Amino acid sequence: MTDPFNNLLSTIQQSCDDAAVDMFGKETTSRWKNPSFAAIMENPDSVGDMKGTCGDCIKIFLKFDDNKICKASFYTDGCGASIVSADAACELSCGKTIDEASEIDGEDIVQLLGKIPEDKKHCAHLASSALQEALGSWLKKKV
Repeated sequence: MTDPFNNLLSTIQQSCDDAAVDMFGKETTSRWKNPSFAAIMENPDSVGDMKGTCGDCIKIFLKFDDNKICKASFYTDGCGASIVSADAACELSCGKTIDEASEIDGEDIVQLLGKIPEDKKHCAHLASSALQEALGSWLKKKV
């Protein structure tokens, strides 16, 4: 015998998943459910910490090897759009030199994600700002 409460929860979850796919697309929704770079890095070489006007905070953690980003991760207390944007910023930065990574902006993140609602694009710019802050922090240490 099936539990009516579990059936209700499954129906609600499926409805939420369907709405997320409609809003963000299948690939971005998959990234939201299983972000590749979500972690608070131990002993990062630099950290960028930004708070958006929406109240979301994104921290980007970077490790460098021979002037290239060899590892990136993030933490956010924000919405799904902040999660996918920070994850994309980390993906875009890995393997890049400081100069290459400094060119990553919010539009690059939006382009990688593919589909993001207009009212959530500010999250991509917030993630880009956190990345740029982490790069700036690294450069200050090297001077």
